[in-house]
Amino acid sequence: SEPMASSTRRPLLSFLSITPRRRLSTTTAKSKETILAQGKSPSPLVKKLRHDLAAAHQLTARYGMDCLTWNHISARLPEEEGGGFLVTPGDMMYSEIQPEHILHSSENVTANVIHGAVYENRPDIHAIMHIHTHAVCTVSTLPQGLQCLVQDAAMFYNSIAYHPWEGISDDWGEQERIAKSLGPHAMTLMMQNHGACTLGGSVGEAWVRAFYLERTAQIQVATLSNPQGVIAPSQEVLEHAAKQTQGEYAPGKYEWDALVRMLEKE
Repeated sequence: SEPMASSTRRPLLSFLSITPRRRLSTTTAKSKETILAQGKSPSPLVKKLRHDLAAAHQLTARYGMDCLTWNHISARLPEEEGGGFLVTPGDMMYSEIQPEHILHSSENVTANVIHGAVYENRPDIHAIMHIHTHAVCTVSTLPQGLQCLVQDAAMFYNSIAYHPWEGISDDWGEQERIAKSLGPHAMTLMMQNHGACTLGGSVGEAWVRAFYLERTAQIQVATLSNPQGVIAPSQEVLEHAAKQTQGEYAPGKYEWDALVRMLEKE
């Protein structure tokens, strides 16, 4: 069939008048009248979060980190905006998700268990990306865990935690165990035999951290077939590089705005 004329195509990332599809409650936003309720006009902050989340979903699809309609990307909502979090709709392909499709909390219990556990126990975290990419899932099965072998891995040095697989996360009791596994400082949670969650102070930070996590995992998996082993960086160099990624070279600082502009231009 003939492609749709460019003049009638909708931009990959469009700014629309945002009307939430439905209002859902969870333990983190129970029985609250919020600015996200039907008929309320979203604040500039909520519009920005929805825009960033839509961009994050589309970029996840573009870079091959999606898994059909599954997994979730979320952003914390301040209490003055209703509390809880904005999250993936769960019934759409990532490539088609626009700002108006983002939900206030989720009807998928796994999102509420995993993301809720992090937000309730880590006030420094404002966005989460949960992925099941090939390389990350492969590394999640390895007894040695994630290995920091290259420069892109520096941000994960001494900043990754591990959580054992308990099956599909539909048990609210797992929230306490996720929080205990994550601890107060880790910015990545490797979920063994499952996938991973990358965390951030913003949607951009969480997304870019996930991009480099998958890249780091791909490199590690590739080295497994080398009978001569690898040249591992020294602990001293890794400690130095890890500190660098917490400042001038923090994930998302330079990449995120450029990635969003790329979507908006298409």
